[in-house]
Amino acid sequence: MSAVPQGLERVPEQPARERALSPGGTAAARGDDAGQAYAEKQEELHRARWRHAHGVAPNAATAGLALSGGGIRSATLGLGVLEGLRDLKLLPRFDYLSSVSGGGYIMGWLTAHCRRGTGWLGADSATVRAWDSSIAHLSKYSNYLSPRVGAFSADTWSVLTVWGRNALLVQMTVICGIVLALLAPRAAMLWFVSWPKHDNLRWLTVLVFIVAIAGIAANQLHQRYEAARRRKQAKNKESKRMLLSWVGAPVGALAGVACLLAAQYFADIHDFKPFPERFPEPVTVDNLARAGVPAVPIALLCVAAAMAFVTCAVSVRFIFGGKECVNAWPDYGQGWVQLLVVLPLLLTSVAFAAVLWRGASLLEKPQAFGQLFTHGLGYWPLPLACAFAALVALTCCSFRRWTGFKGRTRVPRVVFNAVLIAVTSVVCIAALHAAFAGIVVLMQTFVGDGGVRNAFVWGPSLVLVSFAFAVVLLIGIMGRASMEGMREWWSRLAAWLWIYALVWNMLTMSAIHGPALVTTVVNPDSWEKAMPLLAWIGTTAAGLLASSSGATRSDTKIRSRESTLVSTALEVVAKVAPVIFILGLLLIVAAVIERMLPGFYLEPTSPLGKLADCTPGQWWSVFADYLRDDGAILAGIAGGVTVLLGLLAWRVDINEFSLQSFYRSRLVRCYLGASRQARTPQKFTQFDDADDLRVSELGGEGFTGPLHLINCTVNLGGTRDLSLHTRHGASFTVTPYTIGSASPIEGDQGRHIVGFREHGHYRGRGMTLGEALATSGAAASPNQGFHTSSAAAFMMTMFNARLGRWCPNPRHATAYTSPWFSLAFLVRELFGTASERSSYLMVSDGGHFDNLGVYELVRRRCKLIVSVDAECDAAMHFGALGTLIRLCQVDFKTRIEIDVDRLRPSPDSGRSQSHLAVGRILYPPLDDGRGAEEGVLVYIKAALTPALRDASVLQYHATHPAFPHESTGDQFYGEDQFESYRRLGRHLVKHGLGAGLDADSLARIVQLRPDFASALAAAPVSVTAQAW
Repeated sequence: MSAVPQGLERVPEQPARERALSPGGTAAARGDDAGQAYAEKQEELHRARWRHAHGVAPNAATAGLALSGGGIRSATLGLGVLEGLRDLKLLPRFDYLSSVSGGGYIMGWLTAHCRRGTGWLGADSATVRAWDSSIAHLSKYSNYLSPRVGAFSADTWSVLTVWGRNALLVQMTVICGIVLALLAPRAAMLWFVSWPKHDNLRWLTVLVFIVAIAGIAANQLHQRYEAARRRKQAKNKESKRMLLSWVGAPVGALAGVACLLAAQYFADIHDFKPFPERFPEPVTVDNLARAGVPAVPIALLCVAAAMAFVTCAVSVRFIFGGKECVNAWPDYGQGWVQLLVVLPLLLTSVAFAAVLWRGASLLEKPQAFGQLFTHGLGYWPLPLACAFAALVALTCCSFRRWTGFKGRTRVPRVVFNAVLIAVTSVVCIAALHAAFAGIVVLMQTFVGDGGVRNAFVWGPSLVLVSFAFAVVLLIGIMGRASMEGMREWWSRLAAWLWIYALVWNMLTMSAIHGPALVTTVVNPDSWEKAMPLLAWIGTTAAGLLASSSGATRSDTKIRSRESTLVSTALEVVAKVAPVIFILGLLLIVAAVIERMLPGFYLEPTSPLGKLADCTPGQWWSVFADYLRDDGAILAGIAGGVTVLLGLLAWRVDINEFSLQSFYRSRLVRCYLGASRQARTPQKFTQFDDADDLRVSELGGEGFTGPLHLINCTVNLGGTRDLSLHTRHGASFTVTPYTIGSASPIEGDQGRHIVGFREHGHYRGRGMTLGEALATSGAAASPNQGFHTSSAAAFMMTMFNARLGRWCPNPRHATAYTSPWFSLAFLVRELFGTASERSSYLMVSDGGHFDNLGVYELVRRRCKLIVSVDAECDAAMHFGALGTLIRLCQVDFKTRIEIDVDRLRPSPDSGRSQSHLAVGRILYPPLDDGRGAEEGVLVYIKAALTPALRDASVLQYHATHPAFPHESTGDQFYGEDQFESYRRLGRHLVKHGLGAGLDADSLARIVQLRPDFASALAAAPVSVTAQAW
C-alpha cells in the first residue's frame, strides 16, 4: 500500500469548532485555490490503495461509473445496473463511482455497505444473499417518503404536517418583510407632506444631490485616468503622485468646506430659500432675478465642493493604498453605484416631487404648460442651477481628448469641447425644465381629495425618469466626442434609474392604492366579487404544479406533436403565475395593513391632514397628537413586526426548516438503513440516527470501495461572472476527502475557484452521507442552476418547495452548519440571486448542472467512462447528453463524439435497436506536458429493445406505457414498479454492455483496461451492433 507523501499527513485531532476556524493547516483546510491540488492528491492515494487491493495495474487507465439523476426511478434502475455489474465482476474494476440525485441514493447504499462490511463488491453466493437481504429492505421502503399511504396513515399526514409547519414559518418570515416594505411608503408620505415646510432641512436635498454628483464624477475620472494610462499619457510616477496626494487631501477637504460655507453665505445675504414655499405669481423680471442670481453661484459652489471632496477622498485612498493603488479613482461596481448615485438621486426625486406637489396644490388657478415653461426659473431655480453646474462638470469628464485640433477645420479641441459643453448643458437643462413643468401640469389634476396619494406615487418616479431622459440627451449630443466606456456607463445609469422608478411605482401603488383596489374588486360576501380571489388562488396552485412538471423544469422536455400544446400551456402558466401570485400577495398584505391603520390616507379631515397646513413649529405637536392615536398603531405594528422578523430569522434555521431535513431522514432510513443489519429505530417514528454516517468515512485505509463522487450544483444566479449568465450554477462535488468546486468564476478579484475544504475543517466534522445525497437530489429548489427563474423562485420559496441546502463556503472558515441569521439568505433564495461571494452557498441537485454525473469524470480525464442515463426522456432527445457535450467542450476543450441513432425508438414498434452507444472522448494537451489523449464513453440508455423478453417487465409496460420514462414527480413506487425498473437495469448491463458491444468497441475498452476483458468477453457479442 502506498505511503502517504510528506505534507499530506492527517491533521492532528482538534476540537470541531477549533478545526473549522483554524487559519492554518493544509491548503484544503484553508479552502483556497491550492485546495484543489490537495483534493487531487488524496484521490490519487485512494485510487492507488484501491488498485493495489484488487490487483489492478497502477498505470492502467482510470475507469469511472456514472449513474444519472431521476429520483427513485434512476435509483431503482441503478440498483439493477449495479447487480448486473456485480454479476459480471466489474464493480471492483472502477476507480470512481460518480452519482447525481437518484443515482446517488443507490450509490450511497453501495458505498455505505462497503464501509460497514467487507467483500460487498464480490459475486460469490454469500455476497449475493447479503445483497438480496438488503434489497428486501429497499423494496419495503420503495415508498420511502411515506411507506404507508392512506387517508388515515400517520406517514402520509406527517408529510403534510412537516411541510405545512415549515411553509408557515417561511411564509411568516417573508410576510413580515413584506409588511415592513409596505409600511415604509406610508411613513415616507409623512416626509412627503411635511418636507416643503422645513426650509433649513430642505438644504439636505442639495447635499444628497451633491453625493450623487460626486459618485458619478469619481467613477468617470477613473475611466479617464485608465484611458490616459493606456495612451501612456499618465506617467504613474509614484513619488510625484504621493506628493500630490499629501497636498490634495488637506487642500481638497478645506476647499470643500470653504465652498459649502461660501454657498451658505450667499444664501444668507440674499435670504435665499432652496425651494419657494409657493410659486411666485405673477412672475416678473424682479422675481426671476431675485430667484436666479443667487442660485447660480450657490449651485456652482456646491458642485465645486463635491469635486473637492472627491479629490480629498482619492488622495487619501492613494496614500493608504500604496503601490497596489495604481488608479486611486474609485471604480464602482453595481452595488456601489446604486448606493452612491442611484439612491441619492431617488431621495432627491422624492424631495423635489414633494416641493412640486406643494407648489401645484397652492396655485390659485391652474397654469398651462407654456406658462410654467416660460416662467419656470422663478419656480425651481436652484434645482436647475445645480443640474446645470453638474452637467458642465460631468461633461468635462466625458470627453475623449482636450488637446490638439478637431477635424479638417483645425478648430482647437478645447474650443470645440467648450462649445459642446455649453450646448449639451443648455439642451439638457431645457429638457429637465420642460419635464418639471409637465409634472406640475399633471399634479394640478391631482389637487383634491386623495391627490397627495397620486402625487406621492407618480411624482418621484417621474422626476427620476426626467433625469434618465436628460442622460439620454447627454449621450446623444456628445456623440463620438465622448469615450465609449463613458457612454456605456451613462446608459447603465439610465437603466438603473428606470428600474428604481418602476420599483417605486409598484411598491407605492401596492401600499397606497392597493387596499382600495382590493376593497373594490374583492368582496367575500358576494360570489361574483369573490371570483378574483378564487382566480388568484387557482392561478397560484396551477403555477406550483406547472413549475414542478417535467415539461417546464427540464431541458429534456417531451415535445411530441400530441403534447406540444400542453407543454406550451404549462410553460406559459409557470411564467405568468408567479407574477400574479406576487402582485396578489402584495395587494392582500396592503389591504390587511389598511384595516389595521385607519385614517392614514392624509385626507384633510384626518389628523395627519393638518400637517399640510401647519407651520414648522406646529408640525411636531400635530405629529405627536397623531402618535397618541393612529400613529401608535403604526409604530406598534412596525416595531412588533421588526422584532418578530428578527426572531424568526434568528431561530428558524434556513436548512432545518426547509424540506431537506424531511427528505434526508427518509432517504437515510431507506437507503442507508438497508446497510445496517441491527437497526434500533425509535418505536414511534421508526427513524434511527445511527443509519447515517460521515462522508469522510468513505475514504481512508479502512474503506473497501471505489472513490464516490457526489455531484451537486452550486447556484450562482447572482454572480458577476457573465459567462455563467445562462448556467446560473457550477459543479459542486462532495468526496470522502474534500468538499467544494473547481469551476472557475470571474469575480472582482480576477479569475478564481470556490475551492475545496477538507472534511475535518468543514463545519467541524464535515458533511454526512445523508446530507450529501439529499442535497445532490434536491430537484425542487427555488435556485435550480440552468432552470433558475426569479419569479418562480419567489413562489417556490413561499410554499417551501426548498430541497436545496445552504452550505458553508469552502473559502470561508466556519463551524456552523447553517447561517445564524437567515434573512439575507432567504432573500437571495426568494429572488434566485445566490452567488459565490457569500459565506454560505446555495447547493442543490447535481442535475441542475450535469444530470449524467460524467462532467467531473471528464475533469479527471478518465479514459473509460460508463454512463447510465435514467432521466425522463421518452422522446429520446438526449438533453442531458447534449448538455454534457457542450459543457465539456467549453470548459475542458474536450470533444465527445457519439452516435445515438440506434437508441431512438422506431416509429412503428416504439422500440430502440439498442440500449447502448459507444463514443470517443478526445482530451486536449495540457500545460503540464501531458499530450492529447483518447478515452471511451459507454453510454447506456433506459430503453426498450426487441431483445427484452422479461414477461413481468413487458406486462408492467403494457399497463404503464410511459415506462421506463415515468415522471420524476412520482416518488411512491409499488412492488411492481420497483421490480420492473430493477429488472430492466440488470437487462441493460447483461444484454447491453455485453451483447451491445461490437468487436471494435470491445477491443478499444480492453486496450484501455485489459482487466475488463474476462467480464466483457463472457457475454455474447452482437454481430449487428454498429461500429464506430
